[in-house]
Amino acid sequence: MFNIAQQTSKSAVAYYRHSAEDKQENSVAIQRSHVERFALENNIVIIHEEIDEGVSGLLANRPGFERLFDNWIKNFNAPYFEYVLVYDVSRWGRFQDQDQAGHYVYLCKKHGKEVVYVSRGFVDVSNQLFSSLEISIQRYMAAEYSRQLSEKVFYGCVKVSEQGYSAGGMAVYGMARKLLDVNKKPIRILTAGEHKQIANERVSFVPKNDDTTETVRKIFDLFVNNRLTISEIASYLNQRRIFSSNNKQWDKSKIIKILVDETYIGTRIYNKTWGRLKQKSYKNPRSEWVIVPDAFESTIDKDIFKKAQERIYWMFPSNWRKGINAIKKARKNINNDIRKWLLSKEATEFEADELVSELPILFSVKLENEINSYWCFLISEKARNCDNVLGISVLTDSKKRANEFFIFSTKDFTSTNFLILSENSPLYHKTKIETQNLEKDIGNLIQQLRNTKPWYKNKYTFIDGFGF
Repeated sequence: MFNIAQQTSKSAVAYYRHSAEDKQENSVAIQRSHVERFALENNIVIIHEEIDEGVSGLLANRPGFERLFDNWIKNFNAPYFEYVLVYDVSRWGRFQDQDQAGHYVYLCKKHGKEVVYVSRGFVDVSNQLFSSLEISIQRYMAAEYSRQLSEKVFYGCVKVSEQGYSAGGMAVYGMARKLLDVNKKPIRILTAGEHKQIANERVSFVPKNDDTTETVRKIFDLFVNNRLTISEIASYLNQRRIFSSNNKQWDKSKIIKILVDETYIGTRIYNKTWGRLKQKSYKNPRSEWVIVPDAFESTIDKDIFKKAQERIYWMFPSNWRKGINAIKKARKNINNDIRKWLLSKEATEFEADELVSELPILFSVKLENEINSYWCFLISEKARNCDNVLGISVLTDSKKRANEFFIFSTKDFTSTNFLILSENSPLYHKTKIETQNLEKDIGNLIQQLRNTKPWYKNKYTFIDGFGF
């Protein structure tokens, strides 16, 4: 007789994914059990399985997922099947762009395959709008789970780093990772690739005090005291068969990496880059770094390290060119803001342009190290004719170029027209002004300008109504 079941059964390929952060209820075995039960209830034969075990669903470049498309969905020579069975939307992927999840579902549909999430069953053809909305919400929730988990991990790492401990990663050349117990007492030095076993244990850094540590100290000595160039230091080490990490030869980039790494003076730094959720990474401005000075034993004396940073800064034109460009952009932005403000106060365009060019405003790039920030302001002879000048701090690695403002007396400047301002100095706290007081202080500078020359007395009369 006719085999009715065989005639009406349909075939499918199953896809399972379980990542390291997933709970046990999402294991491949449990997913398979749900999918096989659904297939049995709906008279579907599973002819093949693809599995991604311990693989994140943030991206599509997963081995099993790629085989599913290359060998089965896009392959016209593959055995015929109608469905791709997946336990739920999150197993298909936790794509941060929901359109990406829909894109791969569309590719399946384009090749005559229907993706079925067995936890919710077949799409209700009588109410496709609701079904599509429900799936979109589930895709968002799948993505949001990864975002929230990433945020929790990140803030946990920040908390650990703020305490001066390692939040993961390798030790730099010449240093080792030291395991601490729950009372922060040393246990042992961790070997390469070894991790702590107890959550409340902590990992710090310590000089190895071996040949690699001596090499780091030698690099700083050759650079600071012997005044060798970067290339000369690399040649010095290579000629003596002193190797870098992984037993490779030294080159300029490796030497520079050693010379600028604040880890060697005991500073713990975290969040230098952003690269979560498999997205494209980028460098964070220093203002967003977690910086903890004296978090562990240093390898290099701080004075030696500071001298190295000063020499490196002036060795590379890109550093001070970056500062020049940042000041140009900051000056342009500030001048435009002041001009708009003056026009709003009923100044004529000529008066606004003239005032912007005459106001005594100085700019300086903010320089930072592990313990302090400082600026070097240069005053012109023209600005010396004023009693006070506006100083503006400029950041080179931030979209917000101008970040701090100061009102200096021209008497604060040396006879050589320089003013070195340190964040730790009394002058910093005395001269710093708040952003909300900036309009008032610029108004005072305009009044000051009117008093410098007799013919300015009757100019800029619109300022009289400001109430400064």
